[in-house]
Amino acid sequence: MLIDFTMRNFKSFQQATVLSVEAGERLTKYNESNTLVVSGKRVLKNLLIFGPNGSGKSNLLDGLKRMRQMVLNDPIKITDTFRPDQFTLSPASHIADTHFEITFAVHKHVYEYAFSYNTKRITYERLSVISKNRKINYFERTLHGFTTTKQALNDSAEKTKNNSLVLFKAMQDNDPTAISVFTWFSEDLLFVDDYQSAPIINNLIGLIQDEGVKQQVLNFLRSADFNIVDLEVNERPPHMDWYGRLLNQSGEQPHFVNQLLTVHKVYDKNGAVVGKRRLPLESESRGTRKIVLLALAFINAEMNGDGKTLLLDEFNDSLHPELAKAMIRIFNSVANQNQFILTTNELQLLDSKVRIDQIYLVEKDFKGVSNLTSIFDFKDTRNTTRSGISYMKRYVEGRFGAMPVIDPDQMLNALAARDNDIDKSESGAL
Repeated sequence: MLIDFTMRNFKSFQQATVLSVEAGERLTKYNESNTLVVSGKRVLKNLLIFGPNGSGKSNLLDGLKRMRQMVLNDPIKITDTFRPDQFTLSPASHIADTHFEITFAVHKHVYEYAFSYNTKRITYERLSVISKNRKINYFERTLHGFTTTKQALNDSAEKTKNNSLVLFKAMQDNDPTAISVFTWFSEDLLFVDDYQSAPIINNLIGLIQDEGVKQQVLNFLRSADFNIVDLEVNERPPHMDWYGRLLNQSGEQPHFVNQLLTVHKVYDKNGAVVGKRRLPLESESRGTRKIVLLALAFINAEMNGDGKTLLLDEFNDSLHPELAKAMIRIFNSVANQNQFILTTNELQLLDSKVRIDQIYLVEKDFKGVSNLTSIFDFKDTRNTTRSGISYMKRYVEGRFGAMPVIDPDQMLNALAARDNDIDKSESGAL
């Protein structure tokens, strides 16, 4: 599972920014339900990242997504360039490297992997193994050379292009440590969103072909008050609907895709059932699509040994607040053995049964720089033991920052300014 993620000079995050999933010191509230012990470290099952529109919440998850893409996809040619990801509102940052660093646990091992890059090449790379609080560099690559504790990796490094990662080449050369790290990025760090990861969606929908899984999802949907009576899967060539376009963007074009159909009852004017109608999932509301994929992602994680880290951007988008709160309760249940990291602007979720170290806030300063803070960092929240504290109320009061400054009158004046100017010019002409 994920322990922490650090990025620097990526999109709106100029300075080194750390997203930690490790439980806060001396906090015991909801330990049994909201946390897990992995490789000797207590980690959180769920993070909620709040912030105004345009604050940079999505950029935070984009950093993790970008790191994953670079690990899993090796450039074909040495002349291939990287997308410029640097913070662009500062001349110094615009020419500096972007840096990613991540710490995660796989079984009994803890790994720390980092790399830096510009548009043309990888400028730094390091893989470390942490055992009993002792960190050993498995390999380290700089512009000046390569060092490693394993002789065979020298050959992998020599065959690595300037714009490739040694990790990828070592994985191809069957290095077991590199394979373990690569596999975690591929199979355990997952983005669950209907517009972000086509291969994942294809696999998740395919689960419905298992009758047991289908019944689990149907029971879940009924409990969530959805009027879907059955689910079916058809295999078809990818067309240019929302899913076909997504596949095309991902660069992965399978021979067929799994199309999920939802089945609804059809009623006559007297309320009697006269038949059933099948609808493709893409014709359902965004909220329905999201909740179906969430249910499948949860079941898929359970079926594949748990220990997954799942990320969702704009979690509450198109979900009723009560349904969103119910999902937070599920993510923080004893039964759940996975991590769910979410961005949201649904303030009611601040008063869900979550710990203070599970709540992060993002705000952007006047220079356009995004900053990430945890409610755990506010001293008055650490010492609060009373129940009934409303973090939503305190957030709205501005006690944690990260609140948009909105003047509706000025907004209206701005929109009506043109009409006012026209009226003035017409009256002047008269």
